[in-house]
Formats: sequence, structure tokens, C-alpha cells
Amino acid sequence: MGEGIDIRRVPGLRLDLDALWQRVDEVLRREPYWFPVRHHSPTVARHLGQVIRERRPRLVLIEGPSEANHLVPHLLDAKTRPPVAIYSSYRDDDDVLGLAGVASPAPDIPARFASWYPLVPYSPELVALRAAKEVGAQCVLIDLPHHARVRPRRAADRPGAAGEALGEAGEAAGEVEADERSRGSEGLIAQSELYQRLASAAGFRSFDEAWDSLFELGGTRRSAEELRRDMAYFCAAARATTDPARIAADDTLPRERFMAREIRRQLETRGVPAAEAMVVTGGFHMLLDLDDPIEPPEPPPGPLYTTVVPYSYFRVAQQSGYAAGNRAPAFYQLQWDAAPSPEGHQELVIEHVTRVLRRARRKGEALSPADAIAVTQHAMMLGRLRGRREPVLDDIEDALLTCCCKGDPQEVGETLLQAMRECAIGSAVGRVTTALGRLPIVEDFHAQLHALGLDERLRRDRDELLGLDLRDPLDGRRAALLHRLAYLGAPLGSTQGLDERGGTVFRQPWVLRWDPKVESTLAERAPYGDTVEAAAIARLEEDLARERLSAGATVQRVLGAMPMELPGFAARLGSICGPAIDADARFASLAEALAGLLLLDEHAVHRELRRDVIADLAQRCFDRACFAVPNIASVPVEEEPRVVAGLVAVASALLGRHELELDRDLFADSVRIAAAQTTVPFMRGVFLGLLAEIRVLPAADLAAEISALARGSVEAMVTAGDFVRGAMAASRTSLLLGADALVGAIDDLLRAADWDTFLVMLPRLRQAFGGLRGAELGTLCDRVALRHGLRDAEELDLDLGVGAAALLAEVDHRVAEIMEGWEL
Repeated sequence: MGEGIDIRRVPGLRLDLDALWQRVDEVLRREPYWFPVRHHSPTVARHLGQVIRERRPRLVLIEGPSEANHLVPHLLDAKTRPPVAIYSSYRDDDDVLGLAGVASPAPDIPARFASWYPLVPYSPELVALRAAKEVGAQCVLIDLPHHARVRPRRAADRPGAAGEALGEAGEAAGEVEADERSRGSEGLIAQSELYQRLASAAGFRSFDEAWDSLFELGGTRRSAEELRRDMAYFCAAARATTDPARIAADDTLPRERFMAREIRRQLETRGVPAAEAMVVTGGFHMLLDLDDPIEPPEPPPGPLYTTVVPYSYFRVAQQSGYAAGNRAPAFYQLQWDAAPSPEGHQELVIEHVTRVLRRARRKGEALSPADAIAVTQHAMMLGRLRGRREPVLDDIEDALLTCCCKGDPQEVGETLLQAMRECAIGSAVGRVTTALGRLPIVEDFHAQLHALGLDERLRRDRDELLGLDLRDPLDGRRAALLHRLAYLGAPLGSTQGLDERGGTVFRQPWVLRWDPKVESTLAERAPYGDTVEAAAIARLEEDLARERLSAGATVQRVLGAMPMELPGFAARLGSICGPAIDADARFASLAEALAGLLLLDEHAVHRELRRDVIADLAQRCFDRACFAVPNIASVPVEEEPRVVAGLVAVASALLGRHELELDRDLFADSVRIAAAQTTVPFMRGVFLGLLAEIRVLPAADLAAEISALARGSVEAMVTAGDFVRGAMAASRTSLLLGADALVGAIDDLLRAADWDTFLVMLPRLRQAFGGLRGAELGTLCDRVALRHGLRDAEELDLDLGVGAAALLAEVDHRVAEIMEGWEL
């Protein structure tokens, strides 16, 4: 079995192998001829293509999404270049599955389910399609459509019915990302008793290492029939040692019932004798029951969109979340391109090692040709030491770390590890023939990429830095397109890290990267319009209508829409924001709107906005926010952070540098009313701190409030921590200007408190002052030092011994750990 491993020699395997082998042999002898595969296996693909060319069947039935049979000619088009993916999307408009609001954001939004079926040049399914075309055979995809695999919500679980909220349906609901078909069966094999015992006996550290040793590498030394038999034995034994409950819990059986029915139906309807047909499925399905009387599920009614889209090696790789058995697409591409011989494999090892070291050198690593020689020799020796005639990828990567990393790889080998990942995965991006045709919005997307000179920058699946100057018309149009795509949920990059990369009002640094999901996402947005611009406008109108009663959400939506440069949008600012401001009576929302409007005012000239309109909106927003302040005197605890942020935002608007004339007295009177009404110490501290911040309450008066608590009852005294925390949350500058009075009041408070009262106040006080940094903290510390007689820094002896310093550090760490568990 493979590199000297025989299933019969696997210790502790509780299995009647003779009976199992007899059953497998019957399957291998029966017609139609069956060939098991592993998805994205170059060795299996090579043998499979050879068998089809030799047998020359009239019909080839292939495990693949049956809803995509009409796309096979486009997959085989000479202008289609893998990696590509079959993309299928279903929308349950009539909620026949009962999953609206469960697998979608709200009950009035239809549930959507999508599936990706990636294909690389060496995917056995694609190789089978190409070989079938060469010999003139018909080919049919026979797997269960993805949306037929979604279990509907049980009637008893729907709103208004008795029972649990979700039941079993909720476990299967949601969007199907990547190809769950292959993920399920491969996961079952890896969890089987056979594999677990085999890995323990042979020392395999992963299923990929086991597969490469037994079949990917070992298969090159076997004939196609030997590989077919060994794979069938292995997969049958894995299935026989898998918990039947696991198989019943996923979609294995429904898919197998569908495939069995399709095999019978296709043979009958096409009039092809079983002896002249071939079946290609994952090895786990070799023993499916062709006579299973249970009917497979039927696809639910509703809009279904299926197409072929460009894909990338990064998306195929497991590192991006796709677990279909290909951890290193570029490495296996090298194997596919290499001659299937020991000499060819040695050339593959040398080429891969050279690529990694070349990439690492470009990243600054000091590596030489001598290192390449050492790594190659070490990989060969590691492979032999582990019982393999040639090294697999695991041996090569272990050799790279051993020979080129001088220390712990996690500490000093990050550059080398990154180069290894990049070379293993690759950066190839596929293309799809234009004969397939595109939806108008997708066609518009590609036309704009070409017109703006962005298409060439996205040929490779890697980060591409693009600095845009919005004063340049071309860059302005580029930025608008990128923002529109991001808004539609189809981003081609991000502007993350603007501060670090030097972003300004006119400069936008972008990090671009091709994402295969862009086209499919745009296809889903097609109902919004035929162009990216039209779709962005329509979706924005929908979002604004949804938020029409929220001033804060509406203004934030407007802010986010400005970079899209949608025609006529800026001129509608008043009609969009005005009704939302007039309809909203919530303080926090109005405060957020005010902050957003002031930000719009800062960029009014650049965005060609009318400042008089912004001023009118801001004035209305400020006035309504002031009148709403008394309503927040006693807000729930969970709403306090948002309310405090709103109060600080309004105060900042009063103190800010702008041309708006905001009424300080109106705001101050409203805050005074709220301070008088509130029964919450934290909120009273916030209100009085805010009055100090806008200079209508002396800091000494605030300190006097704390002193009064120190002279009060124990019940009053313990509220001081919350009061100070609130004051510090709303006011920093004014409090520190009156720091002497504040320090004195807190000192009096601490002196007046007994030990138990102090322990109650301590967490709140610590939280209040924990946010001080830099000059603020230094100012407060200076005042404390002066109060206790330390007038010069030299008088404070900080010459601690090493032991004392370590003890203080440990005490501080332990105190922090204890207080993390306190409810503040």
C-alpha cells in the first residue's frame, strides 16, 4: 500500500478486511467503470486523463454541481484559463425554506445560499472534462445542487408555532462558502479510525502528509489500475471505520442518492450501455448504494444564478479558509507540470526550494545558492528517514526551516515562513472566456477597470499598493469606483492604515487585491442596476429609506457615501438629512448627526457642498439635541457610553473652530436641568464635568462636590468613585487646569473613608484615572507631589534595588489581575 504501508498492518484496526475487499472488488468490476478521485490531486488527475483516453467511453459522469451542466462548454473553452470556479447562488424569495430572518438579517430579506466549486488545471474533474472532449464523449455533472442541501426550517419552529426557535434547520442554515461537497467527505476520512491509527503507526502529522506519501508521491510509481484499486481500498476502509452517525449528520447520503439516480437516468435517457460509460467521484462515494429506495431532496423553487468566475490560488488554498484538500496550489502545479518520474520529482524539489529562497532574499534574508543545495539534500534525507523514496512538501518545508532559520521560527523566521507560504500558494488568477457573457453590471465593472488602467494591476493575486491623488481627475475616478465597489460588498482593496501610509484629504493610499468573489457579488447586486454607479445609487437610496427616522445613522450614511462621488448626491444633502433630524428626538443620535455634519463642513469645499445648507442642518440638530438632554438624566447603564460620547461631541462642537454660531447657554441650561434631575452618581459627574469643560462651572465647584461627599454619610461617600469617573469621562482639560482643587478634594475623600469604604470606591477611582496619559498624567502627579511636600523631582528617591523593583512590578501585575474580575 503506497510507500510500504499496508492497511492489513495497521495495528488495532477492528475491521473484516476480507469482506470489505470483496465488496470493493465487486464495485471495481461492475459497470459503469468507476474511478475514485481526490479533488485537486495532480497524480490522480494524470492517471484519470490517461484512463479516459485509453478506454474512450461514450459518456463520462462526474461529481460536480449538476446545476452547472450548461456551463461545461465555457469551462472547456480555450480562452478559459484556470483557476476558475463554478459559482451558484440561490435566493429564496418566497421563503419556502422558512429561513428568512434566520439565514438572513431580517424576516423581510430573503435568505441567500451560495456555493463555490473551484477548479485548477490539475483538478481531476476538469481533466476528466477535457479528456472526455478529446475522445468525443458526452460528459455530465451529477452532484446534488447546492440549494437542495439546505434543510428547511421545520413548521413547528416557525414564528407563531410551538417548539424551539430553530431546531435542526438552524444548524444547516446560512450561506455555503467554498465547496462544502469536498470538505465534508475529506473531513470524514481524516476523522476515521483507519486514518487515526494509520497516522499513529506511520508518524503522519497531517492528512495531507499521509495523502502525499501514499498516493500523490506513491501514485507516480503505480499504474492507473493499481492507483484506482489502492484508493478504493483506502477510502472504503476509511468509510467503514467512520461513525455512521457522522455520515448521516451531513449531506453525504442525500448527495449519493442524487448521484445514483442521475447515473441511472443519464444512462437511460442517453441510451448509453453501462459498459461504455465512466463515473468519476470522490473516493468516499465509491460504495454508495445504487439501489437506495429513498429519494434525494428536490431543489426548492426560486431564482438560481450559476456562472463561471475567475478564481485564484490564494482562495483555493486552505490558508484562506477553503478546505478542499489543496494546501499548496502552486507547489502542486509544479508537480503537475513535472515529469512523473524520480528525476522529475527531484527537479520539482529544486525548483520549489529555489523559488522560496529567491523570495526570501527579496525580503531581506541573507541566503545563498549553498543554502539551496543544503536544503535540497536535507529534504531528500528527511524523506528517506521517514520511509519515503522522495520528499513530500512537509519534508521540503522542514528542511527549509532546519537549514535557513537560525533560531525559533516563530521568533526569527517570520520572513522565511512568509516566503514559504507565498511560494506554496502562488498568486495565479484565472480568466473566463468572454463567450460566456456577463451581466451588464459585471460588464460595466470590467469596462471601468480597463478604462481606469486598473485591470493590469489586478492580474496577480497579491497586494498591490496604489497611491491616489484626488486632485488628479483619473485618480478621482479610480477612488470613486473603489469606494462604490466596497459599498456594494465587492471590495477590490482597502484604505486601512491611512495614518501610517500618509493619507490626507487629497491623498488616498489603497492596497489592492483581486478577489474572485467580486464578480459573483456584483451579479447578486444586478437587481439594483446595470452599472456599478446605478447599483450604488439604488442601494444607497434603500439604506437611507431604512434609516430615515435616525438622524445619526442618516448623516453617517451620507458621510460614507461622499467618497463614492455619486452624481447629484451632494446637492440633495438638505432633503436627505433634514427630515431625519426633524423626526429624531434621541439625544445620542442627534449628537452623532451633529458631529457628522461638522465633519462634512470641514470638507465642504473639497466635496462641493453648500456650507449654508450644512450650517442650517447643524443648527437644527444642535437645538434638538439640547432639548433632548434632560431625557438622558437616567439612561440605562448599557446606553451610558454612547450618551457620554454624544455629550462630549456636542461640547466639542461648542468649543470647536468653525463658523457656526451655536448657543452655549441653551446647552448649559439643558445640562444643568439634567444634573439636577439625575439620581445616578456617574451621570451627575458627567453633567457637572461637562459644564466645567465648557467653562460655565468653575473646577473648584466640581471639587467642592467631591468634598461634600467626603463629609457625607458612608452611603454618599461610596458614590464618590462613580461621580469622579463620570466627571473625568466628560472633562479632562478643565479638571486638570483646576487640578489643585481636585487633588485636594480626593485627598480629603480618601482620608475620610474607612478601609471598607475605600475598597468599595477604589475600582471606580482607578478606572477614572486609568485613562490619563502623557501630560495629563504628569500634571496630576505633579499636583499630588506638591500637596505632599515634594517640590523638586530630586527629592523623590527612586533608586530601588532590583529585588524591590521586581516585587513592585509583581504586586502591580497581581493587583491588575484581581481588579480585572471586579464588576465596575
